[in-house]
Amino acid sequence: MNQQEWLEKYYQGLEGYTVIATSIDSFGFPVLLMQKGTGGMRCVEVSRDEEGNGPGFLFGLPNPKTEEN
Repeated sequence: MNQQEWLEKYYQGLEGYTVIATSIDSFGFPVLLMQKGTGGMRCVEVSRDEEGNGPGFLFGLPNPKTEEN
């Protein structure tokens, strides 16, 4: 699985979730509290390097399985 495929599968972990609350953590990163229907909750944190040299990345999603797993 190449990086593009991994990222696409990783972000599919957001499908079906709704943002129910937002906050900023102690380091200044945005935090999204998300819920899927009446069930699963997920806390997602938005990160990016300080210089803004690359795209943002959302932490907190399940790690998609690679072909090696």
